[in-house]
Amino acid sequence: MRKVIFFIILLLVSCTPSKSNNETEEYYFLFATPLKNHEVWLSAKSGFEDACKELNVNCEWTGPSTISLSEMEDTLRIGVLQGAHGIITQGVISEEAIMYANENEVPLVFVDADKESSNRLSFLGKDFNKQANLLLNDIEKRLGKETHLKIAIQVAEIDFDIAQKQIQEIREVFQLHPGGYHIQSISESKSESLRAKQEWQEVFASTDVNVAINFAGESAITCGEVAKSLHLKDQILVYGVDDMPQTIEGIQNGIIDGSVVTSFYEYGYQAVHQLYAFQKTGKLPSIGNNSIKLMLVNQDNYQTYKKELSDVSK
Repeated sequence: MRKVIFFIILLLVSCTPSKSNNETEEYYFLFATPLKNHEVWLSAKSGFEDACKELNVNCEWTGPSTISLSEMEDTLRIGVLQGAHGIITQGVISEEAIMYANENEVPLVFVDADKESSNRLSFLGKDFNKQANLLLNDIEKRLGKETHLKIAIQVAEIDFDIAQKQIQEIREVFQLHPGGYHIQSISESKSESLRAKQEWQEVFASTDVNVAINFAGESAITCGEVAKSLHLKDQILVYGVDDMPQTIEGIQNGIIDGSVVTSFYEYGYQAVHQLYAFQKTGKLPSIGNNSIKLMLVNQDNYQTYKKELSDVSK
């Protein structure tokens, strides 16, 4: 059935990407985004499109509106059939989809999530060990080193490698906390705010928690709002990732204690430059795994953090 759906989709798209006014463009790069309308990923779109304009290449941004691996993979396959000279995507796709691109000699750049064993050109993403250390350092400043940490975690998709790696780094880094820790609960939002809210309501109603960590971009504000509505915010530290406007507003208003952010703009911008250099000269990225700058944003720096991040972009 899925093959039938894929070929129906293929019949509905053009066999070649749309051209800009300049017909001298040599290359076509596709960004197969996991979420085409998500605020954080739209920042990657800006970097992607800016680099494409700079280098005078065709670019296309497309993907599902809600998390769907099958739609992401269909987008990748269509890009290969349309003659993409490079594809940027999140490294949560299947080995089968990766092999399809490899067999057709289409280089892949993974952003945000990696598959280290795959034959990709490069990876641009967070250092999850550093992320865990940023979180622990801030927690210890607020609660002290002797407080036992009772942690609840929410991810977008529990089965994604990116979720498992982030949780594993929490386990390893938090072992250094003198007061000890225990992960009381792990839930998933499916990148839907309503589900995130329902999950946090259930967790807070049934579980003793003093630290809530959100690895789904939309979950931190929901978590903070639920904790506040249940009159628990004074007892729970709430952390998130990414710098969605509502997350930064939540930090400003005190219902989120901090968020680990990176430059998604840089994901899109650097990935295009790497693909262009590879196609133009055969140049490989200097390192296959490119760690992007990380910061923890809190009430001390929420007004100034963007300048520090922008210093490493473009």
